[in-house]
Amino acid sequence: MKILYRYISIKIFKYFFVLIGIFSLIIVSSQLLHLPSIVYYAGFLKFLQMLLFINLSFFKYQIFFGFFIASLLTGFSLRENREIYAVYSSGITKNQLLLPVFSVSVFFAFVALIFSLFVIPYANRERANVITENVKRHVLDSIVEKNFMKISDDITIYVNKKKGTILEDVFIHNRKKGITITAKKALLNQNSLILENGYIQISGEKGFNLLRFKKYSFIVDVKYIKRYEFEDIDNRTLLSMLNSKDKNRALSVLSDRIFFGIPFIFVGFIGFLLGIQLDKSRDSLISIAIIISIIYLTANTYLVKMVQKGTVSPIVYGTVITVYFAFLTVYFYRKK
Repeated sequence: MKILYRYISIKIFKYFFVLIGIFSLIIVSSQLLHLPSIVYYAGFLKFLQMLLFINLSFFKYQIFFGFFIASLLTGFSLRENREIYAVYSSGITKNQLLLPVFSVSVFFAFVALIFSLFVIPYANRERANVITENVKRHVLDSIVEKNFMKISDDITIYVNKKKGTILEDVFIHNRKKGITITAKKALLNQNSLILENGYIQISGEKGFNLLRFKKYSFIVDVKYIKRYEFEDIDNRTLLSMLNSKDKNRALSVLSDRIFFGIPFIFVGFIGFLLGIQLDKSRDSLISIAIIISIIYLTANTYLVKMVQKGTVSPIVYGTVITVYFAFLTVYFYRKK
């Protein structure tokens, strides 16, 4: 019995990882064309980090489809290879056969909750931060010799010589603050300039003051921020918003994250039962699984919007999702 349980569990995981690999390759490839061009100049490691965050952004539904179809393919494989008949003839019942599926389902439900609550929102926030950081850095990197460059509405920079990240004879003017800075040397350090041996001229009503410095750090205010969506706000902030005017919106996001684990309790059984119970081709079974998933995703999106508007409570939302998958599980369990 243990050998059979291990065999089924390993088969589900094997199909799952193959599917996740295929999904990830397709998603990352399709998103490459939509990346800001600046990301391609961010360095190899930063570029790989960006691709990882992009993949994680879609990982929520990769896990769902991956586990659903992996369970289906496992059941289909047992039926297609006539292994299911050998199992039943040895006295193993359908309930006993479903035990390893239950164990794997609990595991995936836990993993789905971790990704939904923490990993995916974090990945989306970090992706926005990486884009912001690299855009600002690129603006400084694009400074050229003997050319006045306006890096923002208020700041203009002129450099006489540039060797990599080292600048010589630097002139900076901040129109808003009325400050002019000159320096013999400067070092580019992410979104700041480390200036050496120079002067700061501060304009005033009665003239100007001149300050000399040996080292001065100048933060370059490049006004660009890649903002992340409301749906990617961290859980603690969302919980604090439950007493604010955005209560329903925060509640809808939290509900969507928490209730995402519900389908995983059922789709393993549904997929596995589809595979062993229905005498259909693999493509037909996958089509049925996709239809079931599309109905769920459509209903889930609608219910989240209703929670956001305050017309449906989170309890009703969770109940509808549970009833939908429970009905399908019982239906395919009884299907002959």
